Amino acid sequence: MTQQKYATIAIVGAPNAGKSTITNALAKTKLAIVSPKVQTTRTSLKAIINHLENQLIIIDTPGIFIPQDHRILERVIVKTAWQALREADHICLVIDVSCGINKQNQQIIADIKKEDLPITVLLNKIDLVKKHKLLQIIADLQSLGLEDIIPISALQNDGIEQLKTFLFTQCKHSGWLYQQNEITTASYRFLASEITREQLFLHLNQEIPYQLNVLTDSYQVLDKSVKIYQTILVSKNNQKTIILGKNGEMIKKIGMLAKQEIANLVKTRVHLFLFVKVDENWMKNIDNFENLKLDKLPL
Repeated sequence: MTQQKYATIAIVGAPNAGKSTITNALAKTKLAIVSPKVQTTRTSLKAIINHLENQLIIIDTPGIFIPQDHRILERVIVKTAWQALREADHICLVIDVSCGINKQNQQIIADIKKEDLPITVLLNKIDLVKKHKLLQIIADLQSLGLEDIIPISALQNDGIEQLKTFLFTQCKHSGWLYQQNEITTASYRFLASEITREQLFLHLNQEIPYQLNVLTDSYQVLDKSVKIYQTILVSKNNQKTIILGKNGEMIKKIGMLAKQEIANLVKTRVHLFLFVKVDENWMKNIDNFENLKLDKLPL
């Protein structure tokens, strides 16, 4: 009998490099939320991928950036990313090739190399650049001592199977950490909150998405459906007004789209009830962030 093996892979990089899209592509299902706005991902999410005797635990992490000292959420987000990175067996550093090796990526590369962990660079969004630019980025990375480089386009599913094949070769620890049928360590309760937050990010403009959060207050599994109550936390009354929309049209739209996404995930009918709460100090209370644990993330 072939011995089961596993490896933990951290997907890291700057905001909007495509980490969550890569995670979803590897898992062949949507687990991590995605939007064009930076800081969409606030906490690490683990996707579990099994093939033959191998098990990959893919950790989708928040984008690495320099947080502002007075913003506790930003500080916790970055701490979460670094904690996940340090717990991994192998690091996949994602670089958006349309940005190139800018100062932000240079700093991330320098900081990650200090961790002394195996690094593979994923050059994402290769469909957006000409071949000569891609070759120049590869040469620049090699000059920085990074030799393991895989060009991909997660959105186009280009190079994803080759990447997965490579990652399975990193499985070296004996045994599996999770059962065959598990696809993530995140609860449906948490994923439901994330799905609603994704819809808010996609449909609200300017700074509002960064000043809100979604908490699942109740998640009830019924005979043939799921009943979910969620609270959308905001800091100001005018934010609540915008989320509700004229005659409640915006929140109805958000609720309908989120309900459809959650139903696709849980494979059953969903009853979703959304409420908006104004609390100008909500961002100072870490209990308002599901799956973020400050006791493990010293500031």
